[in-house]
Amino acid sequence: MKNLSMIACISKDGGLGYDNDLLWRFSEDQKFFRETTMGSTIVMGRKTYESIGRALPGRENIVLSRQKISGDDIKVFRDRTSLDEYLTLLPGKKFIIGGASLYAMYLPEAEEIYLTEVDATKPANVFFPEFNREGYHADIIQNGKVDDVDYRIIKYTKKEI
Repeated sequence: MKNLSMIACISKDGGLGYDNDLLWRFSEDQKFFRETTMGSTIVMGRKTYESIGRALPGRENIVLSRQKISGDDIKVFRDRTSLDEYLTLLPGKKFIIGGASLYAMYLPEAEEIYLTEVDATKPANVFFPEFNREGYHADIIQNGKVDDVDYRIIKYTKKEI
C-alpha cells in the first residue's frame, strides 16, 4: 500500500504502553505527532481510540475493530480487507497510530516509521514490534531531553530492494 507510515513513542525496550495508556507524554513528542499527522488519515485500533477518547481534529480518523464502536467524526471498519480497500483509494499519507496489533499487522507494508525513542524504560505490557532497522534509512529529526531523559525522533524510511 502506497504512502503508509507509522508513528509511535517507545521506550528503549520497545515499550509503548501500560494498561491502555501511553508510557510517555511530553509536549515535544505531542507537537511532532500533531504536525506530522495533520491533514492525513490516521488508523487506530479500538483501545487506542478509547484511550484518546475522541476523534483527532484535522485528520480523517479510522478505527479497526470487530466490536461495535460509535463516535463523531470516525469511520469504523470491521476487517482488514475492507479497510485496505478503503485506504488504497485515499490520497496522501496514512498513519498507523496504534496499538501494538495494528503496528504488527501493517509493519511489513510501512514505507516510513516515525519513532520517538526514549532512552529510558517504564513498566510496559504493550510493545512496538521488532523490526530490522538495517532495512531502513534512519534520519534523526530531533534530539532532546525531558525530565533528565534523552529522546530522539527518528524517521525510518524503508530501503528499496
